[in-house]
Parts: sequence; structure tokens; C-alpha cells
Amino acid sequence: HRADFERARAAIVEARARNAHERCRRFVNAPLSITQKDALRHVEARAHDISQVRPEYDHATNALCFVGHRRWSRGLFLDRRAFLTSYDSRQDDDQGSILGRILGAAVPVCAGINLSFFFSTVDNVNYGAGSKLPHNVAALLGVMEGSSSDLRTGVYQQVCEIHEPMRITFVIETTPQIMRSIMDRNDVIRRLIEGAWVHLAVLDPETSELHAFEQGEFRPYRPRSSDLPETDSSLDWYQGSREHRPCASIREAEVRS
Repeated sequence: HRADFERARAAIVEARARNAHERCRRFVNAPLSITQKDALRHVEARAHDISQVRPEYDHATNALCFVGHRRWSRGLFLDRRAFLTSYDSRQDDDQGSILGRILGAAVPVCAGINLSFFFSTVDNVNYGAGSKLPHNVAALLGVMEGSSSDLRTGVYQQVCEIHEPMRITFVIETTPQIMRSIMDRNDVIRRLIEGAWVHLAVLDPETSELHAFEQGEFRPYRPRSSDLPETDSSLDWYQGSREHRPCASIREAEVRS
């Protein structure tokens, strides 16, 4: 199996470099012209630098969680703003038993991350952790500023710099009926959705129709436009920009490569 292992290893090495390159465009001290090889060295150096207050931006800019088959999201540029959770509705039963277990973890976890970033960005003094510069670890319970502050909760200021505060949108591959039954069975999921702490839309795996949950019911969703800009590769789409980039469709040749 050595040949298979070497192919897998080469793919992983390339994926690391591509991933590092896409992350580097957010770091102002990484030149936009940086190569993939140098980008990988740059992010590794940041991770080992104990004086670095922005070693990574973590989940900053998160805005979407898609739960469904990979065929729906393959070939989409989502600007590193989406949680992608694998689920195949063809292997589930009519009650969505598998989906219910997946959402039992994905919804509260992703909602918690999103809301933590939301409130920390809106008011970093009261809901966030303030600047990372004076933080000290306190009794392995949390961090405090210097030696005499309260414990600081939430996300620290430097990570929130690039975040756009918005409630996360869940797009789930299922039908309104199955999703409603899952909400009825799981009170945590139901309260997050009905309380409008998160947005929800379901994607029918058979008809490809979208239904958005609004004011207590699922309603057909009609996008203003179904046209996405196209690009030959993710690199072509984000190259030279440090700002948020809109979604784009990556042409088939790039997807298959």
C-alpha cells in the first residue's frame, strides 16, 4: 500500500499549503504575493511564537453551517466562513434519526461559537475578553487582565477584528416535516431556532427546493438571483484581497483536479 500512502501524503501536503495560503491573506504582516510554500512556513511560525497575539483567527467570520451531502457544497467558494457537516439523507429513516443525532451536536456547538463571536464583537468590553496583551491564566479556570481583574469570558479583541457579527444560518439537507419532528424531539434545537438565535433553511434532497423557517413556520425561499460568479480556482477568487469575498462557483475542471 506504499503507493497509495504516498499519493495520500502528497495530497495532504498540498492541502496544507493551500489552506495556509488562503489563511495568510488575513494576516497584514503576510504579503499578498506570498507563495504557498512560504505561507505554510508563516502560519507554522505564528503558531510557535508565544508573543504573537494573532496566531490564528480561529472561527472568526463564521456565518454558515451546512449539513448535508458533499455534492451540494463541492465546487463552492465559501470564504472559510462555513462549517461543513457530512450527512447523507439516503441512509437515514423517515424520522431523520441519524440527522437528529448529528444536529444534537452541530446546532448547539456551532450556535455557541457563533454567538460567542457575535456578542464579543458587538461589545468586547462586557461580553468579550478585551485585549489579549495583558491576559494571565488564572487557576486554569480562565484569563484575567493583569493580576486584579475579574475573569474575562468570550473572545479576545484581536480575533474579533475581522469578524462580521451575524447570527449563523443553518442549511440542512432534509424536508420541513422531518426537521419539525427533530425540533419537537430536541428542546435545545427548538429553542435556538424558535428564539431566532440562529437562522434555518432546509434543502429538500429530492426537489432541491429551499424552505426558510420564519415566524414559526417553513416558507418557500426564492433567492433574488440564482447566478453565482464563476472562477477557475479559489486562488483566483481571493488572490490580492484581505477582505470578505462573496461566494463563487469553481469551474468543473478545478473541482475534479
